[in-house]
Amino acid sequence: MSESNLQSSSKWSGWYALLTVAFLMAVLWLGVLPKISKDPGIQQQIRLREEQGVDSAAMFYSDLPAVKTATDRLNQLEQNNPYLFWLP
Repeated sequence: MSESNLQSSSKWSGWYALLTVAFLMAVLWLGVLPKISKDPGIQQQIRLREEQGVDSAAMFYSDLPAVKTATDRLNQLEQNNPYLFWLP
């Protein structure tokens, strides 16, 4: 095989690999994960998190109200005992 044929073949195999990975991700995201989310055990965990104020669909967990409460509490603990989490 000539060098140009090898490069062309390599180029197409790269595209096939990319398309295969994209297809598998789509199957997982659009097929498998929705079916898993309907499991009663998973539904119970989702309800529990919602009761705790955790939005399962939150992009960043630092945006949740519960995180501010926890951060404020940790700051208060650190002010009361500066060496709580590490030694000087």
